[in-house]
Amino acid sequence: MAELNCFLDGELTQHAASSLSSLRSTQGVRITADKRELDTLRCINAYLLSELAALKEREAEVLRLAERDGLTGLYNRRRMLELLDSAIKEALQRGQCVGLLFIDLNGFKAVNDEYGHAAGDKILTTMAMRIAARVRNGDFVCRYGGDEFVVVLPNVPDAAAVTRVADTIRERVALPCWLRGQEQHLTAAIGESLFPRDGNCAQELLERADRAMYVLKAGWRGQW
Repeated sequence: MAELNCFLDGELTQHAASSLSSLRSTQGVRITADKRELDTLRCINAYLLSELAALKEREAEVLRLAERDGLTGLYNRRRMLELLDSAIKEALQRGQCVGLLFIDLNGFKAVNDEYGHAAGDKILTTMAMRIAARVRNGDFVCRYGGDEFVVVLPNVPDAAAVTRVADTIRERVALPCWLRGQEQHLTAAIGESLFPRDGNCAQELLERADRAMYVLKAGWRGQW
């Protein structure tokens, strides 16, 4: 009987050991599978985060292209009108003035015709940087089209402040440019307008500054 009990105990011990070994093996397989699944999820998460970052970059680029001029990087006409409208609304609420400069480059067409469009584009980017360098933080510079630029000056005290900005831009534009070893001199015809003195909306301010600019442009052509 004692021998039978020993035999049974041995069988049970062996069976238990075998079951424990099998359980450990199963748990090891399960842990390995869980680890692989976790690694897979981490890879998927990293990929999704990368795609999300790329999507945000593309959205930012689309927004930039929607409001910026492709050549100069300045605001385009559509965005300028939005900014001008916002500046006028804010000025109405606060009892402030808004200045507007309408700029045309004298002599640009002759340079563009003689040296070609690539040289003309170089002149435009140079003048865009010169104009942008002469305004305050919070002012908006726009390429209106061709060789025309518009500057929006929110919260100016009076018309004299607008004229001072125009004078600094005019001086900067008049600095010489070099094309193919040749010195070129352009000037700026700058029309000015002031809200609310010259108009109550963006279109009225643009028209007033545009007319003033063309008067100066006609005088330059007569002198030239």
